[in-house]
Amino acid sequence: MNNFLYLNMTKPIFANTTHQIVVNDYLNLMLTFAKDISTKAKFENFKEVLDCVLEYHNSYGEDVSMGNWNDWLMIIPINTSVMVNGYFAGIQSKRNLEIVRSYKVLLDNALEVLVNDLREIEYNNE
Repeated sequence: MNNFLYLNMTKPIFANTTHQIVVNDYLNLMLTFAKDISTKAKFENFKEVLDCVLEYHNSYGEDVSMGNWNDWLMIIPINTSVMVNGYFAGIQSKRNLEIVRSYKVLLDNALEVLVNDLREIEYNNE
């Protein structure tokens, strides 16, 4: 499994191997696209925001009075899809319009697959 693009970032906590594979696939695709259309500095900023999302995901539910399984599973897909769409809107220009729109379509499709895969993961309290 290739996590090379977020190697120096917060490592997400995963429920199981399936969760790890599908989330890593989505994150790596998103990071590959963002890196392709970004300057080095903007990509580092993008990764900083992603790191905040991953930290929130990892700490969700630490407070006994909050958190549930489905909400936790969907933190990464929901927050990263909003994050990447905002980033792409801000970075889009006449010069990169076609590639940004193509990446958005591909990521939307990957997001749909991810969410469907996450819905299949059952809670297992070990």
